Amino acid sequence: MKKSPVKKRAVKKKTVKKTSVPIAVTFRQIAPTDALRAYAEKKLRNVARLLPGTVDAHVILSANKKHRHRQSAEMILHGPHSVLMAVTETEDLYAAIDLAVEKLERQVRRIRGRVIEAPRRGATRARRPGTRAPAGASTAEA
Repeated sequence: MKKSPVKKRAVKKKTVKKTSVPIAVTFRQIAPTDALRAYAEKKLRNVARLLPGTVDAHVILSANKKHRHRQSAEMILHGPHSVLMAVTETEDLYAAIDLAVEKLERQVRRIRGRVIEAPRRGATRARRPGTRAPAGASTAEA
C-alpha cells in the first residue's frame, strides 16, 4: 500500500505587532542637536506606548527669544479619541521634557481609567437592586 502524500499546512507564527508611533521633533530658536532629539523621542515613545491606538506625536522645543534662560517643551499626543497636550517651561530643556512627559502620563492614566471603567459602570447599574435594567436585558428570577 502506498501512503497518500500528506499536505503540510503553513503555520503562522504569532508575533507581537510592534507599531512605532511617528514622532516629529521641532526646534524653535535653538540649534537642533541629536542628543535632545533622541532624549525627547525616547521619553515620548514610552508614554505613547501606554495609550493604545496612538496615531502620532509632536514635540516642540523652543527657547524664549527675549529671555534665553527660559526654555520650553511642548508635547502633543494624538490618541484614538483625544488629543493630549503638555507645555512646560524651565531653565533646563531636559527638565522641561521630563515635566512635560509627567503631565502626559497623568493624562494618559486618566483616559485609560475612563476607557476601562466605562463598560463596568453600565454592567453594575443593571445588577443593583432597585434600578431599572437597561432595555433588552432580561431578568430571569428563580
